[in-house]
Amino acid sequence: MSYIKKITAITAVFIMLVSGLSATGAGIQIGGNPGIFINEDSAKLENFSATITGTMRLNRLPLAFGFGFEAGSYFSVFSYGLTGFADYYAIDIQLKNTWSFFSGFGAQASILTSDFSDWTFIAGPRFFFGANRTFYDNYLELFAQQNIVPSFSKEAFFLSLPLEAGIRMHF
Repeated sequence: MSYIKKITAITAVFIMLVSGLSATGAGIQIGGNPGIFINEDSAKLENFSATITGTMRLNRLPLAFGFGFEAGSYFSVFSYGLTGFADYYAIDIQLKNTWSFFSGFGAQASILTSDFSDWTFIAGPRFFFGANRTFYDNYLELFAQQNIVPSFSKEAFFLSLPLEAGIRMHF
């Protein structure tokens, strides 16, 4: 069996096992990400970026993850690159009918560049809270969440406060 066929077979088996364990919601989210640069002298707004991310949320397991694109200003230089996150939902409370509150923790990482010669890796833990509402017999989910991400890079320590909103279809 060729290498491509083996990888395809393993991926198909993995997807069947994961989807058999839990229903899944897939969608897209957009966000704005202001970051406060903190050093011993001062704290000032030094980055602001926007993200667009494809997301998946597992319903029976309290997990969500996503990968996407990030672009914006870092230290007055336009940078762009890839971003990803993984979240664990510690709290998921139904407030009224199809409206819920959620909160939890996870991790976030980005790899950014401005000219493909100098790359910056930014990573940190992620704490979040938000609300969602489901429609059409829980097939469509609209959500908004606020994150608190103390992130580290080779240049600095940032406190990022991304606000994200999105939509997921559950199947």
